[in-house]
This record gives sequence, structure tokens and C-alpha cells, in this order.
Amino acid sequence: MPFGAVEGGAPGAWDAALHVRLRAHGADLGAAAGLLRGTPGGAETTAALIAHGRLLLGFRERSQAREVLHEAVEHAERLGAVRLRGVAEDLLHEGGARRPGAPRTGPAALTDSERRIAGLAAEGRTNAEIAASLHLARRTVETHLTAAYRKLGITRRTELPSALPPPSPCGPPARAG
Repeated sequence: MPFGAVEGGAPGAWDAALHVRLRAHGADLGAAAGLLRGTPGGAETTAALIAHGRLLLGFRERSQAREVLHEAVEHAERLGAVRLRGVAEDLLHEGGARRPGAPRTGPAALTDSERRIAGLAAEGRTNAEIAASLHLARRTVETHLTAAYRKLGITRRTELPSALPPPSPCGPPARAG
């Protein structure tokens, strides 16, 4: 009898029972996902990977979360599980992964935070002023500006106004992807 099969039952029933039992007993979701990976299970395996990824995001383990969530997306795609794939992709985006086809350079490549901080810097505000107004650490502002400079292909703060599109009266420009 295959590992995921239960005598007289569907292969997925055992996987679902194992997943629920492991979660109910507070077992490590990574271990649950690992056990389910070796089974012929379907949506239960994808759900366990998503739960593990969500937990890792909660613990700010973004890199590990993205690995697990990429696996969940691939698994859901193989199954044709559109809803689960969408959940995994949304969590991936939340964890900092780019949407497929998202631009890597130019104003459209900026995250919302990078765009907001770069816009304030382009208005002439200092890093300390930006940090205070957004309730961020000065180092966070510097990190976002460094990423914005790289994406915009500039090296000086004085180049920001010409590198950024003019502000829209309706809010920030839409992001691609």
C-alpha cells in the first residue's frame, strides 16, 4: 500500500488526517510539510506548504518562507489548484518576492515604500526628516533610497526629481505586475 493511502480510503484522506493531527498537536509545520512531500497527496500538501510559509513569514524568516511558498505555487500549479496557487502567490508577494514579469529597473520597479521615500527625498527632505515623518529608522530610509537609486540608475540625490515621474493627483502610479 502506498505511503499516502489508507486501506479502503482515498490517498488524500490519510494526508489530510496527518496534516490536521500534526497541526492540532502543535507539531512543526515544516515537519508536517516534509512528511506530506513524500506522499502522493494533493491539495493537503499544498495547504501544508502554504501554512508553513505563512508561519515563516510571521517569524520574519522571509527567505525561507519564499522557498517554501515557491514550492507551494509549483505544487498547486501541477494540481491545477487555482485558489491555492493564488493564496501562495499573494503570500510570496507579501514576503518580498516579485510578481512574474515585474520590471527590475525604472520607476515602475520601485516598491511603494521606495517610491514614497524617494519622492520625499526629491522634495528636498533629509533622511532624518523622512525617517521622523514616516516613523522609520534612518537606516531604513537609507536602505530604501539605495534600492531606489539602483533601480532608477542614478547615483546622486539631486538626480531624483528628473528620474521620478511627476506625482499623480490621484495618488502614486500603478505598479506593474
